[in-house]
Amino acid sequence: MKRPTWILLVILLVLVGLLIYLNREHNLDTVAESTPVDQVEFLFSDTDGLPTGISISANQGDTVTIKRAEDGSWVLVEPLATEADQGSAEAAASQATSIRVLSRPEVPLDAVGLLPASYSLRLDFTSSVEKEVRIGDLTPTNTGYYASMDGEGGTLILDKAGVEALLALLQSPPYLHTPTPSATASQTPQMPQVESTTEPAMDASETPQP
Repeated sequence: MKRPTWILLVILLVLVGLLIYLNREHNLDTVAESTPVDQVEFLFSDTDGLPTGISISANQGDTVTIKRAEDGSWVLVEPLATEADQGSAEAAASQATSIRVLSRPEVPLDAVGLLPASYSLRLDFTSSVEKEVRIGDLTPTNTGYYASMDGEGGTLILDKAGVEALLALLQSPPYLHTPTPSATASQTPQMPQVESTTEPAMDASETPQP
């Protein structure tokens, strides 16, 4: 084989390899552009604004409610009207707006602990919007809670960490100062002893003098 022919053959092979490489990169870019990226979905929208009130209730009747006062500070309304720990209350508000929706399964509400629900979460926002979320059972994978929102049909699965951060308020309300327990009704006050004024009875052996 003559040298010029050999050189042309090498150049041809290089060009073919380059063409295959460029075509492969183009296909990869096309796949990347056509594959949808999973977007994070939050339970509450930015258009709702910031929370101005949070109330969470258990079906047993326990309720914890905090509200933002006119000066912007948080106050505890239930179970006792008193000052709130600002850090804990603000953390709860931030956590509420960060709850993620993991999926929207098509399952009946009564099959996942939502009729009746185990917990009820109600939020007031600066946009004057009020939203209530019912929280039911844990998922079989133990990664989220089944939930439903008033005004929106269907069942949701919310991320476990976000929900449990708010459920913790039922066990540890954000008191600024731990309330002092009051006296219970079972404590019966002791009655003061009254000195008897009754004269002692006369002995039968004693004979009254005339």
